[in-house]
Amino acid sequence: MPATGIENLPAPLAQAEARYRYLAAQPAPVGRETLARRVQHFASSLRFGLDEPAAMRRLHEVSKDLGALPRFSALLPRVLEGALSLTGADYGNIQIIDPATGSLSIVTQAGFGPDFLGYFAVVDDEGCACGRAARHGAQIVVDDVYSDPGFAPHREIAAASGFRAVQSTPLADYAGRLVGMVSTHFQRPYRASGRDLRILQLYGDLAGAAAARHLGISSEHGPGDPVGRAVTSGVTGRRPSRPATVSVPFELWVMGQMTASLAQHQPG
Repeated sequence: MPATGIENLPAPLAQAEARYRYLAAQPAPVGRETLARRVQHFASSLRFGLDEPAAMRRLHEVSKDLGALPRFSALLPRVLEGALSLTGADYGNIQIIDPATGSLSIVTQAGFGPDFLGYFAVVDDEGCACGRAARHGAQIVVDDVYSDPGFAPHREIAAASGFRAVQSTPLADYAGRLVGMVSTHFQRPYRASGRDLRILQLYGDLAGAAAARHLGISSEHGPGDPVGRAVTSGVTGRRPSRPATVSVPFELWVMGQMTASLAQHQPG
């Protein structure tokens, strides 16, 4: 990995945190369609974990300490370190979304110089991978910037910065509200397996939940909440006794318990 270190960018990070403190508002309500997609995602995650215990062990190793970090500034480098480890990438960055404008600002990075950091300081379009991922609320992989038409406007800065491929994974709270983006960049074309991308997606869920708590946009509830019951019914096939109408941080509790349990039962 050419990146010599992971660093926070103090001014953009302070500005990002200030925006959330300034708003000091409750998160926007989540519609039925969004909530239904999130519940389906949680259920699918549980199935993946049960089918792929080795993957859960790997996920546990990189995510087990995220919830214990006391400061947002300490969390972000750890999140980027985990993403770089999971993808084997050469460079990377984390962006936080502006809750008022929807733009993404780089707050943490590894391996990039001033030109890249200036060019992508604030992203509000869909041409690059992170903007696309933010727009669609889904993981985006540009396996080769020279064969992706949408990335054409950014090929010059990609060449100057030394990367040929990039993936961007959303960091979202439990309801699916976008908090930020973790992107990793590769010197060569990147062909990841579906399994590896799914592990990274789950890592983004756990990291996003931790970030949301630090930004004050997520509350803590136990596994008996309506979303929890809906997820359980999605896994077991049973009809929930009551509709899921409240979005709460259920997934971190489930995935944390699952990854820790499966990690303990896997050979070293």
